[in-house]
Order: sequence, then structure tokens, then C-alpha cells
Amino acid sequence: MGSASQPMLVVKYHRSLLKKRRSYKEIRESYEANLNETQLQFKELTPLQQKIIRDKIIEQAKKDKLQSIQHYLIAIVLTFLLGFGAYSLFF
Repeated sequence: MGSASQPMLVVKYHRSLLKKRRSYKEIRESYEANLNETQLQFKELTPLQQKIIRDKIIEQAKKDKLQSIQHYLIAIVLTFLLGFGAYSLFF
């Protein structure tokens, strides 16, 4: 029986939250309090090591591109075969 008034209480609470506007400064301060001052430290690489890593990345990108093209071709062929099979089955 008491559950009928509960939605109205929720609506009333939400309205009170909407009326309470927070300024940009308050929001910014709350986020700044949660930020960590983490400094990233990267390993220094020689130009030769940089080139080796760059070449590996380029090679992997080419492999990924070829693999995605193969997947698209397989999907197109399967779609065509399914469509042709459905066409020949019904007509």
C-alpha cells in the first residue's frame, strides 16, 4: 500500500537535485581533488631501436589490413551464396 507514494518521493527528490545548480568552479574543484599527479616516464630509445619498432608496427598494420580485406571478401561470398541459395529454393 505504501508503494504508491514512493514514485512521487523519487520525483520530488530529483526535482530538488535539479534546482540545486552547481557552478563550474565547484564541479572543477571536485574533479581536481580526484586527479593524480602521475608523471609518465618513457624509456629512451636509440634511432635504430625506433626504426625497428616502427617497421614492426608498419608490418603488423599491413597484416591487419590484409586480414580485414579477407574477412570482407569471405562475408561477401557467403552472403552471395546464401542469397543465391534462398533464390533458387523459393523460385
